[in-house]
Amino acid sequence: MQKKELFKNIFIVSSIILCLLPLVATFSAALTTLFDKMKWYVLLQEYVAPYEARFISVLISWVGIKSVVVTEHAYSMLLSMPNGGYMPVTLEWNCLGWQSLILFGVTLVGGLKGKYTFWSRTQTVIFGILGTVIINLLRMGFVVSMAYYWSQFAATIMHDYLASFIAIIWIIFFWWFSYSYILEEKGNESIFIKRD
Repeated sequence: MQKKELFKNIFIVSSIILCLLPLVATFSAALTTLFDKMKWYVLLQEYVAPYEARFISVLISWVGIKSVVVTEHAYSMLLSMPNGGYMPVTLEWNCLGWQSLILFGVTLVGGLKGKYTFWSRTQTVIFGILGTVIINLLRMGFVVSMAYYWSQFAATIMHDYLASFIAIIWIIFFWWFSYSYILEEKGNESIFIKRD
């Protein structure tokens, strides 16, 4: 019963988010501008963005894009273009996926209610954090690849609007997988009986 209720709530929240995507994107842009002025982003920009740029550089190499990670300039990567030039790519702190991590954290509050074992809860949280990070890396790699192979306009649409949709799909899959394969209720644990 709890699973049905959780999926119903996730579906309702997802529907609301999809309806409000333009407003959410505008709010996110305004929040980014505010944080830029207050310099709250500096730690993420200096310590997290360069590592994510390296991961993305490896990911896009799988689809034939040669890139160089650059940390001394305003941009994060230079993509080697077929004509011999370079396309600069900037990975800012706001692109790193903090919104999906917050969404994931909010769903944990309701999703882990119940009599589940400590170990299965721990596995669920670890799986969720790793999955959210990987999904964000794949999303950013996809956006960079779209800019390279298709157009920067298409990449901007993907970055600004479809990123929230991807996060929602991930959260729905995460909870389905967790309830189906990871979470164990107390008393249902596998018991090993020692035989003489």
